[in-house]
Amino acid sequence: MRIKKTLERFTGRKVLVLGDVFIDEYLDGECTRISPEAPVPILRVTSSFKVLGGAANTAANIASLGGKPVLLGLLGNDEHGREFRNTAEGLGIEVKAVSDGRPTTRKTRLVGQRQQLIRMDYEETHYIAAALEESILAMVRQELPSADIVVLSDYAKGFLTAALCRSVIAEAHAAGRKVIVDPRPQHGDFYIGADYLTPNWKESLGLAGIPERAADQEAIREVGALVGGRFGGNVLLTLGPNGMAFRGKDGRETFSLPTVAREVFDVSGAGDTVVASFALALAVGCAHKEAAFLANLAAGIVVGKFGTATVTREELMRAGEEPSRRIRREEVQAWSRRWKAKGRRVAAVIGSFPSLDPDQVGRIDQAKRGVDVLVVGLVGGGASREARAEMLLALRSVDFVCEVEEGWAAEFLADLSPDKMIEFGLDPEASPMRHAASR
Repeated sequence: MRIKKTLERFTGRKVLVLGDVFIDEYLDGECTRISPEAPVPILRVTSSFKVLGGAANTAANIASLGGKPVLLGLLGNDEHGREFRNTAEGLGIEVKAVSDGRPTTRKTRLVGQRQQLIRMDYEETHYIAAALEESILAMVRQELPSADIVVLSDYAKGFLTAALCRSVIAEAHAAGRKVIVDPRPQHGDFYIGADYLTPNWKESLGLAGIPERAADQEAIREVGALVGGRFGGNVLLTLGPNGMAFRGKDGRETFSLPTVAREVFDVSGAGDTVVASFALALAVGCAHKEAAFLANLAAGIVVGKFGTATVTREELMRAGEEPSRRIRREEVQAWSRRWKAKGRRVAAVIGSFPSLDPDQVGRIDQAKRGVDVLVVGLVGGGASREARAEMLLALRSVDFVCEVEEGWAAEFLADLSPDKMIEFGLDPEASPMRHAASR
């Protein structure tokens, strides 16, 4: 897909976002000693900052990607509510808030050496009254004709009720608008009829009524089918280090995407980024796989940032210049030329890697030293190839993996033309050294 042209089309796309909003506050500092008053660490605060959280972070991501978010949520008539409005308006978010007397929700995190020590929540989570639901629906009806798509962002803080969700979905469909839901398992019955659900793995298990289970391929297929069947919609499962999996509402369209995150620093708000980018991509007419690709790319960027964060169009465009972390064999030469045209040094590691021991990890780390890009040529097929590829991609020093068929290692190296290379225990017949010497 042509990422730049797609992102340019995001400009001005109106996304109507309803959900729980709050302020995320971070107190950051050093934690080097224990209090003499109690066996607890002492945090010496050196900095602090506040950002928009919950559905407001979804709206902030939409704005940072060039869209036009209209945010409906619950705010208190207090200092924090006024601070929220000022921050949101400064980001380009149109806020249409209601109030029922409760204070503005806040989440304060104490962080030492970038490690969260404790979180303090200031909140009231009872559901809003029926009269307030009617006021919100009136706002929805007013905004729908000019909206491109609708997002329900549920953090179970009381703003989204069963009646409100069902009414919004019905009103949106009557106006010809799609609805995306970032769900909470305890509210599963609220979302019947929604067009898209974007649960993480834990949430999807809750929505499917399945106890804790590892996210292997069989489980992903089963859970996707159960969630899709329950709600009658499309399901985009966000799977952390396992990337994403999509299941169309009729079960015919299915695909998965590997994670593109190079380093995971903080997953706070990553789901909001996924929903924002996915919604905008759908709003401009992207196919499901294209929309999921952009959402996956955006998530891979934002998890490398500290705290609740957003992703920009410029960051997405830069990330889109790189291939997926799984390079196809026929793409190797083209990517090598692009990297070298930009002055990047490339290293290659070749092997079948049935397992990894500390010595091998150390040698792979050593191969990355002094170069900008490290590509692993994974030799051999079989049922274990997928697991071996994921094992290698989990290493911080590995940038990309290319699956290389038996006997094609020398051709892989010729196309990649690396500045340095390390070979791991290949059969002599498969060794690229042997094949190169015979030419």
